[in-house]
Amino acid sequence: MFLSVFRKFISILFTAVFFFPSLITRRQIAGDMHTAEEDPKLVFAAISDIHLTNDKARAGMLALGLADMQASVRPLDALLLCGDNTDHGYDDQYELLQKTLESYNAAKEIILAEGNHDTWTGDDYAPAKENFIKYNKLICGRDLTQAYYSVEINGYRFICMASEADHTDAYISDAQLMWLDEELAAAAAENKPVFVISHWPLNYSHGLPATWEGKLWEKENLGGLGDQSDAVEEILKAYPNVFLISGHLHVGLSNETHKKLDPFFRYTSIEHDGNFCSVNLPSYMYPAVLGRGLNGQGFVFEVYADKVIIRARSFSAGVWLTNYEETVLIG
Repeated sequence: MFLSVFRKFISILFTAVFFFPSLITRRQIAGDMHTAEEDPKLVFAAISDIHLTNDKARAGMLALGLADMQASVRPLDALLLCGDNTDHGYDDQYELLQKTLESYNAAKEIILAEGNHDTWTGDDYAPAKENFIKYNKLICGRDLTQAYYSVEINGYRFICMASEADHTDAYISDAQLMWLDEELAAAAAENKPVFVISHWPLNYSHGLPATWEGKLWEKENLGGLGDQSDAVEEILKAYPNVFLISGHLHVGLSNETHKKLDPFFRYTSIEHDGNFCSVNLPSYMYPAVLGRGLNGQGFVFEVYADKVIIRARSFSAGVWLTNYEETVLIG
């Protein structure tokens, strides 16, 4: 008990260390969203773990971010909701999500990905899958036959993976693995960045398993994608310019400096491995005890001909968090 409380205290301390100096040095810049450079080819916002219930206060937190996105100087091409959009995948929760999104013009397109909470209808996976497909049509206008699918926006491919079971971790079938490989092969021929969306990060990435409920000494694949993680990782790393976008961990933002200083939870929100980049989104709805842990946060991706600029933002406060910004060159 004492150790758990101590770890949380240390994490909160490091949040303060990174947060307050940025206020003093004006590293956080409030105001309507401007792009970092002129004429990006694609701009999209990415948030995760909204966990909508039928509680209008949660919808209000989402609305704060949507209002910020709507005020972007350059209209967003897309808004990505990276799973756990609802708390249990029920109709009333999806209906509130739909109503809240329809109240704002946050982006030209909405991309809805499935998370483990979206599969927990209290029955089994089949009705959860049906609801996800149903509300993808109502919210995004897409006719799906599976919970996993791909879409092109401004000529760039988004590949949305999905679990095919109602577990905390994911189950990825052989059919979905083959589909993923085929989608990435097609995208590689276009020589552009490709964005793979998985609510679950790869096993042992982003500080796992320590960043999954503080399991510092566990050796299992806790908090990650699950049994098929190695197979997915092998496919992802076989292709150039792949960006994996995930959520699920409910941890706050962290960068390389924070990683070096934190004695317990050594992780970064953005990881690089050769030509592969993995981005773990903070929980939008819940404040986190690790990293920079205020809620209402996510990332904005700006795609240019030769690079992708990944910019952290508090959408609920309308503030850039420049300490966590990174530029990834396109090979």
